[in-house]
Amino acid sequence: MEVMFGWIARLSRQPRDEASHIEFQLPQSYGTAVIHFLYRMLQDRAVAEELAVEVFLRLYRSSAGSSDRSDIIAQLFRVATDLALSGLRNSNSQSIREQSVDSLGSARRAVALLPGKQRAAVLLHKYHHMGYRQIAQVLNCRESAARSLLCAAYATLRRRLAAADRKLTGLSSESTRFQNELDPLQQIG
Repeated sequence: MEVMFGWIARLSRQPRDEASHIEFQLPQSYGTAVIHFLYRMLQDRAVAEELAVEVFLRLYRSSAGSSDRSDIIAQLFRVATDLALSGLRNSNSQSIREQSVDSLGSARRAVALLPGKQRAAVLLHKYHHMGYRQIAQVLNCRESAARSLLCAAYATLRRRLAAADRKLTGLSSESTRFQNELDPLQQIG
């Protein structure tokens, strides 16, 4: 990973303002998180690593000048989300994505099969511990829209995981009614 972002380290030695200095620290601090986010979005490690470099390159080029770390992190994940959604649109093949998630567990498969923006919202919420406001900044939408995306995504995940659970256990929906207190999203990891 250090080799991948080495060009940023070389550039960071050049005198720049404080906002740019924060941008140069981001690959070391958030490189792995961005790669994992992109991998969970695209289900392809090599593409995720290539896009992660592109994310930091675009962030460096844009140099918005904000010294607020939370704004830069939101911008970082906004760029990563845009590139991932663009990659999903360009692949334009649900069957390829379904084939690539066959080996995943049922919870991860359920997340991987969500529509792009819902998947991004869930990943940002679950793995990066972002609130509605931050997710809205990343997805470039209103906070209420981010809340709706998460609500719809979690409802879909609960239905899919409950159906997968019934299928595995062979139990009817009446016999699994008592299990509704347990959140099937706990399986995501």
